[in-house]
Amino acid sequence: MKKVVGIGASVLDTLIECNAYPKEDIKYRANNAFRTGGGPVANALVVLAKLGIDAHFLGNLSKNSEGDFLVSELNRYGVKTDGVYQVENTSAFTSYILLSKETGSRTCVFERGNVPDEPKNLDFSIIDDADVLHLDGNNLKTAIEASKYAKEKGVLVSLDAGGLYENIETLLPYVDILIPSEEFAMGITKTDNTTDAILKLQEKYNPKVLVVTEGSKGGIYYENGEVKKYSSLKVNCVDSNGAGDTFHGAFVASYLKGYDIENSCKIASIVAGLKCTKVGMRDAIPTFDEALKLLK
Repeated sequence: MKKVVGIGASVLDTLIECNAYPKEDIKYRANNAFRTGGGPVANALVVLAKLGIDAHFLGNLSKNSEGDFLVSELNRYGVKTDGVYQVENTSAFTSYILLSKETGSRTCVFERGNVPDEPKNLDFSIIDDADVLHLDGNNLKTAIEASKYAKEKGVLVSLDAGGLYENIETLLPYVDILIPSEEFAMGITKTDNTTDAILKLQEKYNPKVLVVTEGSKGGIYYENGEVKKYSSLKVNCVDSNGAGDTFHGAFVASYLKGYDIENSCKIASIVAGLKCTKVGMRDAIPTFDEALKLLK
């Protein structure tokens, strides 16, 4: 079985379902509210586990009920947490996410907590037999040290580049599978379109795989000197929260299963699209076989 180790955000999410996004300074009744684990890397690992990959979380979490919940949530979905170190007297990364039934949008308010980005707490040997180290730009100090370690072990480094975090450019030279959002790609290259952005990224960093995601429009990828387009799966979206995380996890899973870049993009789009048809991120992930049926 292929193995992926992830380092990045593991977030305690509270999701609040509303008919529409509420106006400011009013009381508004929600349809539903529930707590779940979230975060780009943590969610991607759940996707990887659901799609048949041996998935491991490596990182610092709070040593309290919040951290315990995040660990138990990862375990519940098949993600191994033997690489977790829980730190005393810290608070977890938390977020509150409003889901609008009217538009399918999601609005997130977050607080990062105070768990330290401390590599010395962690045992990097868990990476030794991995196929991919998956990152999201959070915990940058740990991510860079782990990436250097992965390179020494011949392990591919994958990055979900969703946000322009401070000093994120210092991580990019280590990345083999680079999948930025269009916002990230254009922002870091200072271009006004994704085609120019992907060409600049390829020229500067030369990753093995380069895909730029464009949300519901699909996205583009670079292959054999050409920029090519892939489409998203058109669905009735009821919850877009975690769609990008899902795409990244499903892309890495497909790529490790031997699919080329084009078909990995297609499968990842299918998995992300199907996720959006249900409320909640982790329970909504389809199986790999369900995605393949739509690919055919």
